[in-house]
Amino acid sequence: MKNRILVLSFTVLFIALCSNIVFGQNKMPSDMKMPDMMADMMKSPHHKLMMVYRENGLSFTKVLWDMSSDGKIEDVDLARNTFAELKRSMEKMDEIHKLHMSKMGKPDAAMMEMMKPMMEKMNSEKAAVMVHIMALEKALQANSPNAQEVEMHSAALVMQFEKMKMPDKMKM
Repeated sequence: MKNRILVLSFTVLFIALCSNIVFGQNKMPSDMKMPDMMADMMKSPHHKLMMVYRENGLSFTKVLWDMSSDGKIEDVDLARNTFAELKRSMEKMDEIHKLHMSKMGKPDAAMMEMMKPMMEKMNSEKAAVMVHIMALEKALQANSPNAQEVEMHSAALVMQFEKMKMPDKMKM
């Protein structure tokens, strides 16, 4: 009897989840396509290179996380070098963004208003990344870095970088 109830409960739960997945999908209506300017921006070499540096930063962060995951950091110099590459990737990404923005013309008020939520989101994500980068830098400057602290900030950075990935519906 208990097995039947358990099987029935899992079946109902499975059906509920499947129906939610099928019927609850967020589909972008065809009349709400991305503006041409955004599409052009995502095809630009600046944007592509920035995404490469973001992926590079994500890769170095994963390595740093892995180095500290067992409770101690075996090679502190290697961890510091890994962090230096992570930081360099973020600096290059910022440099390319500034270069791209300087080459763009001044957008009109309507475009600025339309871009405002996206820019605020980008700024908040960048601020969150910088908090963890500064914390990692401080932790790795110690003579014997605290592996738990490095692991915690590395894990948070990995999640932040993953969150920053462009949704599939926005990719070209």
